[in-house]
Amino acid sequence: MEFRLIATAIAVALPALSHGQVAELLAAPLNSYEQGYNRVQKQVGADLAQARGYTGKGAVVAILDTGFEGSHPELKIQFASTQMFDASTGKYVAITDGNGHGTHVAGIVAGSTGTGYSYGIAPDAKVLPIKVFTSSTWTASSTALAAGLQSATANKSVSVISMSLGGSGPLGGTFETALRNTVNADKLVVVAAGNSAGTDPQWPARYARESWAKGQIIAVGAVDANNQIASFSNRAGDTANWYLVAPGTSVLSSYLGGSYAYMSGTSMATPVVAGAAALLEAAWPQLKAGQVAAILFQTATDLGAPGVDAIYGRGLLNVDRAMQPVGTLTVPTSGTKTVSAATTVLRTSVASWSGLRVAAAAGQFRGVSVDAFNRDFAVDFGAGIRAPARDGMAELLATAGRPLWVAEQVARDGSRFLSAVEVERPHGPFVGEGEQRTLVATSALFMLGGGRELALAGGSLAGRYFGLAELDATLANPYLGLTRSAAQLAFGFTHGAWRMKAGVLDGGLNAAMAGQHGPAERASGGRALVGELNYAVDDAVMLGAQLADVAEADGWLGAAGSGGLGLSSARTRTLTAHGSYRLSDGVTLAAQYSVARTSDARGDALLVAARGVRSEAFALGLVGHGAFLVGDRMSLTLSSPMRISRGTARVDMPVDITESGDPVFESRRVPLASTSRELKLALDYAMPLSATTSLSWVAALRDNADHVAGERDVQAGMVYRAAF
Repeated sequence: MEFRLIATAIAVALPALSHGQVAELLAAPLNSYEQGYNRVQKQVGADLAQARGYTGKGAVVAILDTGFEGSHPELKIQFASTQMFDASTGKYVAITDGNGHGTHVAGIVAGSTGTGYSYGIAPDAKVLPIKVFTSSTWTASSTALAAGLQSATANKSVSVISMSLGGSGPLGGTFETALRNTVNADKLVVVAAGNSAGTDPQWPARYARESWAKGQIIAVGAVDANNQIASFSNRAGDTANWYLVAPGTSVLSSYLGGSYAYMSGTSMATPVVAGAAALLEAAWPQLKAGQVAAILFQTATDLGAPGVDAIYGRGLLNVDRAMQPVGTLTVPTSGTKTVSAATTVLRTSVASWSGLRVAAAAGQFRGVSVDAFNRDFAVDFGAGIRAPARDGMAELLATAGRPLWVAEQVARDGSRFLSAVEVERPHGPFVGEGEQRTLVATSALFMLGGGRELALAGGSLAGRYFGLAELDATLANPYLGLTRSAAQLAFGFTHGAWRMKAGVLDGGLNAAMAGQHGPAERASGGRALVGELNYAVDDAVMLGAQLADVAEADGWLGAAGSGGLGLSSARTRTLTAHGSYRLSDGVTLAAQYSVARTSDARGDALLVAARGVRSEAFALGLVGHGAFLVGDRMSLTLSSPMRISRGTARVDMPVDITESGDPVFESRRVPLASTSRELKLALDYAMPLSATTSLSWVAALRDNADHVAGERDVQAGMVYRAAF
């Protein structure tokens, strides 16, 4: 039994442009007519997608229709073949159209820009012309339609098939077999829902509801300029889950004789959806047909009753949203780990900021991330590389608002115990009630006799046993600070003028208590093994050297990242030379210089490893106690914080997704060396006002701050402390 299908549309013709010229280049700039007459582009957001560069280049849409006017300015360079397959005769013929319907549909899909009154949703896509209607009756038999499907399916370049036609019943076994084969060949089929105002789509659009369709058939209804269902359009009905609507009233497109016409019908809405599918296929060839349909369904603008409904189905086609990420963006990695693009952040350290800043500005961290459909989107991960946190006066004043209770005990043998408790008082008239006390630092030095000593510490006092840290914090070896808040276990031995120290700092054991009670808690950090040898030249002069092996967890030289810029570990070996000269009682001149080599630096995702990293730091200071007043303290220091002098990081950057869906990586070497050197001049003076009050002045000048040339940072402040 033979089935007949029709294409119904109402046309109002416009004359051909007298000055029309055939475009020699695809996607030419829009002329004033194209900008003024084409509301459809704006109604579905296609103009926004095209402005971002999505024009369909590389996609081929097979259109099964009445034929096509091959010489029309909109279509002349848009065909994928020089001849048209006539499905009713099985022959290849010249590309012509005696009806105008197919010419109008083709212009909506892929009409070129800069050539006339209209342009297509995918103006750089190609059209494979297939004629399925007979010229005598302008109807299409199910046999011819099956032959047209077979021809389109056999063409490997075709990814989308558009059919602006329909009939009142199923089309029989021959056609259904051809349609199943088309689905199995991973083609997307876009079909008009029909113009009979029915509650369900006509056929073949209604096949979309079948399980064997695999979601690869889209039924398309029509809406007017106000996004109301067109009076003639068949509704979603029992095919609602696979039904979209698009503009289908008074749509301007190419017509016979090089002219243009306004036409209405689901025949006009269908190529709008087909053009959108072509944009997706061109931008992401790895997408399967079912994925293209799913994207169009999920990104549609909901109309009518909330959710999928029997009138509008999934809603109005939204090309702009369809070309944007769906779901959470993730970062492809060379390993098996999946990380979120939203959490891809690297908080640099002073040592690493200068070099990474330059690399990010140079585009070394530009790559792609993928959405829920494995579509790649360009992203600059360098935007997530942040400057190091700066301790400003606000932090200093905030600390002053929470006083420390410091207790120190000294035994007869020289052993001493120091503890610092941070006190936070609630607001209110009764200050003494509800105090919260937190142990923030402890230090204990036990003299064991025979020149031996045991040094224990936790919190901010950990590491103060080594080097010049006891003189002033700015003179401490900064590499030991990479362990963060640590627990310290160290031993010392003095023999004559020689003093040896050895110990471990463990940042995984946070010695600061959560409250007054409870054991110490594990925390992220690192570990350092420290060995030191000091020699007292005389009563005033001391020289020393220190070796340290610092293992960082979740960081490189103080930098910490997450997501695609996550860091796992690094190992840094340091050599520090230090010395001090007591100028007078209570006044000491001291200096330290550290050099380091970082190896075994590993990252979690994009930052794979670092090699050949060399860094350095130094400090020179004048420290005085009781220099002007009894109990006062003064320090004047010139220092340069940790600075990378050479080295690179390897970045495995995802740059593309293949047609098989696999990520393509580009291995890059990113220089880490700082471009300048920071010099910091700091003055800190504290004086007691009474037994319970003190006053401090703090001033600091940083030139080339964070090792960035020309950056200058000035801080100054005064702090008043009182104990109650």
